[in-house]
Amino acid sequence: MDTTATPQNTEKHQFIPTLAHYEVLASLPITLQTSKELFDYQIEKLKSKGLAGYDIADPFRNRLPEKGMFFLLIPPPPKVLKLDELMALVELDGKTGVNYLDPVHITDLVEIPMTASVLLNVEDGRGRLNIKPMVSREEIKKEKRHPYTTWRGIIHVILFPRVLNHHNMDLVGSEYNGVNVPDLCSFGGKPTLHNGWEGSANPRWGAPSAESVLVP
Repeated sequence: MDTTATPQNTEKHQFIPTLAHYEVLASLPITLQTSKELFDYQIEKLKSKGLAGYDIADPFRNRLPEKGMFFLLIPPPPKVLKLDELMALVELDGKTGVNYLDPVHITDLVEIPMTASVLLNVEDGRGRLNIKPMVSREEIKKEKRHPYTTWRGIIHVILFPRVLNHHNMDLVGSEYNGVNVPDLCSFGGKPTLHNGWEGSANPRWGAPSAESVLVP
């Protein structure tokens, strides 16, 4: 499988990872060929982690996008994010995730559905590398896209942890202590949730977002 093809749209902020990219990043024992198979993988993974039942998938099965559009199934968010427990569900190269944030200091800056949802046409942050999180937040808003909150980011790396081998994620839909941004990275090989200053840019950090959100 050739995963080196250059995306047709070369504008930096518009690169959308295709299904082929995630076949590699996920290192799955099967080759995902269809949107249905990608969807089934996600619901099975979430169920195995105790984050969802099969029932959350039912409203979306007949509304999946065409092959090639990357999407993410998001379970209903809990009332309280138990970050230590959630990050322990992230496994990357034999290492489990760790958390360095106090959920008391996390504030979501956007409303997210309290039901299950599907993020469509996900851009996983590689299109916004080396951009200050505060700038990415404004750009995502202007583009009428949906930023990742802490919850969305954690679900992404539970499902596809190997994205952190490529780059780290600024979760600009949330803030930490008012001036920082929660972020996900590989630190010492471990998937890690911590925070960074929203005014700092780094070539290995980018803010993921989705074009639209499906709800039941």
